[in-house]
Amino acid sequence: MPHLQGRTPERVAGRPAGPVLEDTGERMLPEKAGAAPFWEHIYRYRFAIRFVRGRRVLDIACGEGYGAAALARAGAASVIGIDLSEEACEHARQKYGVDARSSDAHRIPLPDRSVDVIVSFETIEHLNTPAAFLDECVRLLAPGGTLVISTPNREAFHDAAIANPFHCSEMTQAEFVSLLGPRFKSWQWYTQRLRSAGKWSARSLAVEISPWRQSRGYYRLRARAASLCPHLGDMRGGVEDRYRQSPVETILAQDRRFACRVNPYAIMKQSRVTREQPYYFIAVARV
Repeated sequence: MPHLQGRTPERVAGRPAGPVLEDTGERMLPEKAGAAPFWEHIYRYRFAIRFVRGRRVLDIACGEGYGAAALARAGAASVIGIDLSEEACEHARQKYGVDARSSDAHRIPLPDRSVDVIVSFETIEHLNTPAAFLDECVRLLAPGGTLVISTPNREAFHDAAIANPFHCSEMTQAEFVSLLGPRFKSWQWYTQRLRSAGKWSARSLAVEISPWRQSRGYYRLRARAASLCPHLGDMRGGVEDRYRQSPVETILAQDRRFACRVNPYAIMKQSRVTREQPYYFIAVARV
């Protein structure tokens, strides 16, 4: 990761920082979020930027605005952010210059087939009618368009006895497939933050419940692996101020080579062979 100390590129041309948003726990605020939600969201947008160059992009549930700003910086032809909160949209407009508009995710005021890429991270599980939301995404996408969407894996969170009061539509992978199947021609699956995986998974050192944890030298090897991701500290501690102050730059930065193999927040293609149980699924679906 590059050195970001003292850089505040998000304040475009002296633009004011915008209203202070209340930390309700429902959205990620870079200045206040815990380490896990901070890096989860950073890496989701870092994954999304590979799909946006030269494309018309819609970021649904854009929240504070850092992600939409990063997509624009990554070369998108245009970016519109949508969020239910007008306060969050005003913050995004003032702090980042994002074209952010307040709207219900089921009824987005844009023409049919008017965007090429929709990015929607941790949105669908907040909605009572996820099928209607996906119908709206299909309406908006131009032919050949792409939806990049993440959602929690209900099975992993249930096994870990973790509940989120803001979620009303958490799904298993099979349930998610049943919604995508009738609406999209094709999709690929990716995972983020593995709860568990088989011994021969390339990410077995980064999982929460590692199959190697009883093996001799495991913790020494894990420490060496963690050295590839120095920005994460010990992967459990806090987030340095330089990353909190510059979330757009942090999204656009590059990891060290092979770091994705040992970084729990990095997004990689799903492997069923190694019996991965992720906390989050990411689908890249095409109409």
